[in-house]
Amino acid sequence: MRGQATVAVVALSVLILFLSTSICLAVDAEGEEDSCPKQMSNSNVNNITVVAPPGPKGDTGSPGPPGGRGEKGEAGRPGKLGPYGPEGQKGEKGSPGQKGSHGSQGAEAFGGGAVYIRWGRTSCEEGTGTETVYSGFAGGAYYNQKGGGSNYQCLPADPEWGSYIDGVEGVKSSMTGAEYQLGENAPYDEATLHDRDVPCAVCYSLSRRTQLMIPARTTCPDGWTREYGGYLMTEYHDHPSRSEFVCMDGEPEVLPGGEGNQDGALFYLVEARCGSLPCPPYVEGRELACVVCTK
Repeated sequence: MRGQATVAVVALSVLILFLSTSICLAVDAEGEEDSCPKQMSNSNVNNITVVAPPGPKGDTGSPGPPGGRGEKGEAGRPGKLGPYGPEGQKGEKGSPGQKGSHGSQGAEAFGGGAVYIRWGRTSCEEGTGTETVYSGFAGGAYYNQKGGGSNYQCLPADPEWGSYIDGVEGVKSSMTGAEYQLGENAPYDEATLHDRDVPCAVCYSLSRRTQLMIPARTTCPDGWTREYGGYLMTEYHDHPSRSEFVCMDGEPEVLPGGEGNQDGALFYLVEARCGSLPCPPYVEGRELACVVCTK
């Protein structure tokens, strides 16, 4: 009996639900909204689950306000090194920088330096990395003396003295100033230089250690720096004394106040003489050039 009663109750519940749904559907069809309660999905009536069909998808709502900025994430691991690109073209050579001052070690950093005399000039060509140690006057033994020194000297313009006795004594050698001696057909201007006193300058090249005077050349060997060029000069061949060959600057200067013919040590041009000197390549009577080089 109890089982038959349970079945009757369930059947009655289903019939009531069916009639309620049919009445609501009829009312909705006539346009009356919200007249019946909506059956929710998965509702449970007397422990019976009734699944209603899903409704239509609603319209998309307007976007909400932007959220706040989140915290910065951790840095990722570096990627792999890419391949090397092609080598670029060589750029143009830049302008030379300013000359720097010498360091405290000086010549020790280079193992020494080249020293030479620039005859006929009052200063050195400092743009080539060379500095003027001092300038002064060219001098030597008097031209007609048989004894005395045989080499020219560059005497400083500010001499210093040790112990001395004033007065000329015949038992001593002598030091005189020097003059240009020029004739016709000279590579120098005779009117400007003849019988004028000769200046000189002592030059020091810090970065180059060796100096070389080359006669009969106007250029230096490869790898050498040309300090200056000019013409070979020495004492006159018929004088009783001899002197060294020196390279007189190609653009010589004169000392002020030395216009008079005082003689003293003299500078004459040197010309080639054929015989034991092969001609060619040398030429009879041609004045010999010279160049001073450092390395």
